[in-house]
Amino acid sequence: MTTIPDDENLQAKVNFIKAFFDDLDNRIAFLGDLYTSGRRDEARVLSSCYIDGLASALYWPEERNNFNFVRALKEYGSEEIFRYIHPKMLEDALLKKAANNSKWKNISQKISPTLQKARGRFYDEQEITNLLSPLLNKSEMGDVQKELWRGTFAAIVYSQVRIPAVHGFGPPDGITFDKTTFKGQQVPAIEFTMLKNSLKRIAGAARGESLNSKKWFGHDYE
Repeated sequence: MTTIPDDENLQAKVNFIKAFFDDLDNRIAFLGDLYTSGRRDEARVLSSCYIDGLASALYWPEERNNFNFVRALKEYGSEEIFRYIHPKMLEDALLKKAANNSKWKNISQKISPTLQKARGRFYDEQEITNLLSPLLNKSEMGDVQKELWRGTFAAIVYSQVRIPAVHGFGPPDGITFDKTTFKGQQVPAIEFTMLKNSLKRIAGAARGESLNSKKWFGHDYE
């Protein structure tokens, strides 16, 4: 029986990785054709699902789809705003945690009035920390900091695009933010171009991780 040398096995694996990402690049490019041909819902749905799939693969074995999706957009997406926090989104997320949890109920009662007054623009993490830390003790603030991702623009993309795409009939075209600013400017709409550009960057990062390490998504799921 002939034994294939390890270096040949490794090169075959690298070739397979390249072929996978070449095919993914072709599928991403096709999304533009799909969108311009009038199949806009399908293009947005597929874009969000591809981001979701790549994020789950990159951050395996973390199994929180929403956390992975947000992390991928924040780390590799094409928009700075992905990392910024919407006070109402954060308040709503923490209120959900407070529904059956006395600790989070107490935290929410302390910070909700301040978050409500802060509406109207997006904040970076340090600004939110500075806003809330006088209202909480050190332990409570530490808990809140671990959950700030739930209030980010990237989390809004997940809740307003990815979830409707998978569990409903797709998101609307061009979600906008009335009376809310980002660095003094109108908040960019969540639309197909934003999703596709972010998807391309995430796919490029996943390709790089895979080829540089010669392991699928940098870890080979082990």
